[in-house]
Amino acid sequence: MRRRIAVTLVATLLVFGCASIERHPVPTEAMDRAIIPGMPEVRDWGDRPSEHFQEDLVQSVRDAWEVSGAAPGTTPADVLVLSGGGSNGAFGAGFLSGWSRNGARPTFKLVTGISTGALIAPYAFLGEDYDDELERAFTTVSTRDVYKIRSPFTIFKKGSLTRTDPLAAKIEEMVTNDILHAIAAEHRRGRRLFVATTHLDAQRLVVWNMGAIAASGRPQALELFRKVLLASASIPVAFPPVYIEVEADGQRYDEMHVDGGVIAELFLWGAMVDIADARRALGVTADASPQVSIYIIRNGQIDAAPEQVEPGLIGIAQRSLTTLLKAVAMGDMLRIWALAERDGIDFNYVGIPPENAESPAGTFSPADMRRLFELGRAIARQPTPWRKVPPAWISEELDKHPGQ
Repeated sequence: MRRRIAVTLVATLLVFGCASIERHPVPTEAMDRAIIPGMPEVRDWGDRPSEHFQEDLVQSVRDAWEVSGAAPGTTPADVLVLSGGGSNGAFGAGFLSGWSRNGARPTFKLVTGISTGALIAPYAFLGEDYDDELERAFTTVSTRDVYKIRSPFTIFKKGSLTRTDPLAAKIEEMVTNDILHAIAAEHRRGRRLFVATTHLDAQRLVVWNMGAIAASGRPQALELFRKVLLASASIPVAFPPVYIEVEADGQRYDEMHVDGGVIAELFLWGAMVDIADARRALGVTADASPQVSIYIIRNGQIDAAPEQVEPGLIGIAQRSLTTLLKAVAMGDMLRIWALAERDGIDFNYVGIPPENAESPAGTFSPADMRRLFELGRAIARQPTPWRKVPPAWISEELDKHPGQ
């Protein structure tokens, strides 16, 4: 009997393991030429200079000057960077709420988000008037509101352990036509909202100009906006990938997009734009440039947290994954800090303190998310919640002497 069961299981794995979802992927040689039909300039690779993102940066500054009526080069700019972290996103949501209550939260010139940070980003971008919606979104959901476990007989055929219909429905509730129009209006005022996904076919990060999508006026804008958010939060294998229709050389194809956290936990301009070139295009010298401040909210811990690991498969896998994500986040933060140091930008970051437990991986508990939300809110209301240099591994002296 055991032999028959084993044979049956092997046969099932072979059958379903060989099955695949029908798709029409972009030929590898055409991936650089693939665009969103009707919206060719709403995205680009996150790992190379982007001509239209560079032009958009310059135009966004000019738009902001025109709207504010301020003299060129005199308006401060604040940037918010939101990391991934699953249900730990409740921490970032709570921090933004506490920051608003302090009365010190700025109107951000640029907001970027990955994974759970991408889901926070639209509300963070629109400002403190949306704090109540953000609180509901990150304190009232449970696991069943995010995903459903698949039948073992469909896992290999469908390419994921779960279905994310509930998460897609939740994103539809969050991103309405009114939200889209509000984001489009702020985009026209010179503000920018970026979200990143991983293009799995290309093995590259894609950065999406979400305000440009919202302001495009295209009939598919709302659907694309929601799809990008879902893709950015779709952990591969655990969640199904999101297929996005594109056009290359006059033909329609699909791209496979998953969680941006596969490549980055945090992102800013990186290789995409050149700040010095933008300053020259705007006729502003580095000495005369307005103060730019970067605020990074890490939805999770980033400091090393030693503990004894259980030798079982699940314990080792979970510990390895959290260690990997911490290392990726640290690398991203170091890169942003180095760019800030180079360009004379004020650097700030905050994350879940090591003495406070993170939310268990893969679970969405309203009680635990409320705990993290209140933790973030409390930290934001402290006199000095921000750290001025990346943590732990650089040098303890940096914390004692910021800027050195």
